[in-house]
Amino acid sequence: MDCFACSSLSVYSWAIQFRLFPVKDVRMKRIVLIFLLMASLVSGCGFHLRGTIILPDSIRTVMVTSPDVKLRDALVAGLQSNNVIIVDGPTSDSAHIKIDSADFSREVRTIDDRGKATGYILILRVNYRVTDSAGKELVKPSTASARRDYNFDDTQLLSATREEELYYDEMREDAAQSILRKMSRIR
Repeated sequence: MDCFACSSLSVYSWAIQFRLFPVKDVRMKRIVLIFLLMASLVSGCGFHLRGTIILPDSIRTVMVTSPDVKLRDALVAGLQSNNVIIVDGPTSDSAHIKIDSADFSREVRTIDDRGKATGYILILRVNYRVTDSAGKELVKPSTASARRDYNFDDTQLLSATREEELYYDEMREDAAQSILRKMSRIR
């Protein structure tokens, strides 16, 4: 047995010994044991809920520049959820996330018997870099990308266009999270 299972069993045994679980039903005791095992495994692996990215203390003030306003907004929202102060211009202690380009492309995935496209792969590539206030690279020039499969119905053109825009917004969110994850590894 590994140490997580041993520790969970010992906690369970201790809890029963001191009658913290007054339940006499064996089925309920098994459920409690499974819950304790899962809790110890999840806490031991460094699990974090999605969207919770822990940035280093050195990044408390950030300036974000991007040619794509929606991508900038997604980055700003992610930073603000980590209590990072967003500034409009460089300061003596601010990092700078510079989005050099954010390019969307679309590749044909499937075609029908008439040769018309019925499915696409939507791709977003974001080229970015992160520097400190002195211009030193904290994250070397990198690319974050996101992809979505998209089924196109030419009879529902208006809803298909709206669906594609929703996919683009999701891809921006994914790219922003990818950039923040990379920033969380800065030392």
